[in-house]
Amino acid sequence: MRITQVLYKHNIGRLIKWQWRSQRKKTLIMTNAEKILSSYNIPIEDAKQVIREPLFEAQKQDIKTIMENIVGPAELPPEENNTHPFWHDDPCYVYEDHNILVRGIEQAKVFTNSIEPIPGLPQYFNELYEAYKLPNQDEHIQRVITASIIYDAVQEKLPIRKDPKRPAWKFPRDYGIPDKRRNNLIVSRLLQLCESSVGHMCSNKIVAKDVFFKVPLERNGNVSLNVRADLLLLSDNALAPYTDDIQGELPNLFPLDYKISLDEINIYHKNEFISPIKGKFNNIHTAFIHYNETEVKNLYETPVVQSQIIGRSLMKCYAFAIANAKSKYGEDIKELPEPITLQCIHTNAQWFHFSVFQLNSLASPEEDGKKNIYWQTPLLDIYKKCGFDGGIPVLEGYNPEVFKHFLSFYMNGIDYEHK
Repeated sequence: MRITQVLYKHNIGRLIKWQWRSQRKKTLIMTNAEKILSSYNIPIEDAKQVIREPLFEAQKQDIKTIMENIVGPAELPPEENNTHPFWHDDPCYVYEDHNILVRGIEQAKVFTNSIEPIPGLPQYFNELYEAYKLPNQDEHIQRVITASIIYDAVQEKLPIRKDPKRPAWKFPRDYGIPDKRRNNLIVSRLLQLCESSVGHMCSNKIVAKDVFFKVPLERNGNVSLNVRADLLLLSDNALAPYTDDIQGELPNLFPLDYKISLDEINIYHKNEFISPIKGKFNNIHTAFIHYNETEVKNLYETPVVQSQIIGRSLMKCYAFAIANAKSKYGEDIKELPEPITLQCIHTNAQWFHFSVFQLNSLASPEEDGKKNIYWQTPLLDIYKKCGFDGGIPVLEGYNPEVFKHFLSFYMNGIDYEHK
């Protein structure tokens, strides 16, 4: 057995302790600065006497004057109570992107004064399904799905998983594509596919991203719809109404009020209307809204059900239609010269909800007048499973009917189907 070389080393810890012990007391070193300055006849003054006088004078001044002389003073935000300049004793009921109606589609129909005449979309869309088909359509759509859900290079921390039955259990942290990016990818790529294929026939449309609307209403109190359209397809020609006025009965929500589960605030701008729609393309053709599980939630922390998702589509359609009407005819419009028709596609990157809304009147549900009309499809899954299975990319349960609806919505309003 060979003996290795002995390595010698110092006890560094002991040396560090002695260094701290020796350096804990500092001795002031006297310099010859005063002697040298005196030789040049330079007066020397005590620093304490120099800095004491301005502080003493500043203490005599008003504190407000001192703050005004400071460059860039930070203004304190007003307190959120009745001293706030925008405080109102009457609360405002606010519906935002994260809100969900507790009674779902039934409550949304009462709030928007809308009825659903028939199940499904208007009969007119059946003619559009076979009007135009892309070459190798299904192959393109499956490629879009895999590129958006599987092959995207962005990997971020996903929200922490929770098990209601085991609230203390901690799951391993998941990494993947966040739901907001996943929704943006699949919707924008499907829309791009439509534009590149039939765009020469649809040159009268433009696309806007992240469009915010703020629509004030009177519903036995102040109501404000503060909603966002993730993608907005605008056209220079308005969509024609599908049917005349249809009378019907609204659902009965007794004993609940149709404003239940909306947020109540007392600090707000009354009758503030925000809509960026203007100019040549002042008609909403199709609104794309995303369902993000990290954003949308119930006020009472219960799981979101399908009826509430459909109600979210109707509420946003109603807000977009009123904003479009006020942008075209003025904020004080009461009776519409012609109905406002628009389309809506609601998705979470797996299921798609297609709906059509026709705004006939801005009247509240308490008034006896025209009813608005709403058509919708059930939630349609574009795929059943999309991901990695044992390291292999897998796409199962592809549904070609989803893009047929998507393409028919995009083609609606062009001259092709009338030829």
